[in-house]
Amino acid sequence: MDSLEIKAPAKINWGLEIVGKREDGYHLLRSLMQTVDLCDVLRLTLAEKDECRCSPPLPDDGPNLALRAWQALKAERGLTQSLLIEIEKKIPVAAGLGGGSADAAAVLRGADRLLGLGLPLDRLCDIGMKVGADVPFCLHGGLALVEGAGERVTPLAAECEYDLILVDPAIPVSTAKVYAAFDKAPEDAPGNIDALTRAVLSGDKSEIRRHSVNMLEEPAFRLYRRLREVQEACADTSACAHLSGSGGVVWALCPNRQLAQMTARAMSIRLHSGACHVVRTTDRLPE
Repeated sequence: MDSLEIKAPAKINWGLEIVGKREDGYHLLRSLMQTVDLCDVLRLTLAEKDECRCSPPLPDDGPNLALRAWQALKAERGLTQSLLIEIEKKIPVAAGLGGGSADAAAVLRGADRLLGLGLPLDRLCDIGMKVGADVPFCLHGGLALVEGAGERVTPLAAECEYDLILVDPAIPVSTAKVYAAFDKAPEDAPGNIDALTRAVLSGDKSEIRRHSVNMLEEPAFRLYRRLREVQEACADTSACAHLSGSGGVVWALCPNRQLAQMTARAMSIRLHSGACHVVRTTDRLPE
């Protein structure tokens, strides 16, 4: 086998609390994350030189986490092979959906399989953490409590599925700027991640609404006023709507798939720009 195809699913943050900051600048968090069925598709092929091609192309100033993940794996294992990475992008870029981290995780999983390395998941997570804080979660997939700087992932048994819309106003958000804005004016956490976790596991949507909180929302809203407008528009049509990660996609919880599709159409008309994706949560990585 000299090539393989692998899917890289997006994630949402049901809730995100910042609980401290390390001396090296990394923020410490507690976040309930879950993968959804919106996926990039990657094809990995053994080649004469390392190369990453993305369609549509990534922004010129954006980090290519997929290529960085491959190079980190090469350095870790002393590999001499080269890899062509081709990415069909479906996940919005700089949107808080972990698209770059998902691609990096897919490269690590795919290259491990392609080359027959047989590395355990925890070793792949150690390598992934060198590339990005969300990569360890993206290597696990499903539903998980993520703590520390992203390195502590506790998988949870997700028995309930949820239909959501992802509203993308096409505003590239700088994660670094959002965290810097948080540091200048830290937000309190009115939610409760433990109670939120119980609600998501039990399927109690009223409790999800009560306890879901994202402490990066207000800093992001101060920097990007359009995001507040999008969140408020989503809140008008949904029992629960929040920014995912540092943004700029807003997710909104819907009662079922049909209403999610209707809401997505209504939001597309209301916002006049951007895109709305209808998605469902998943309990595992795609095959």
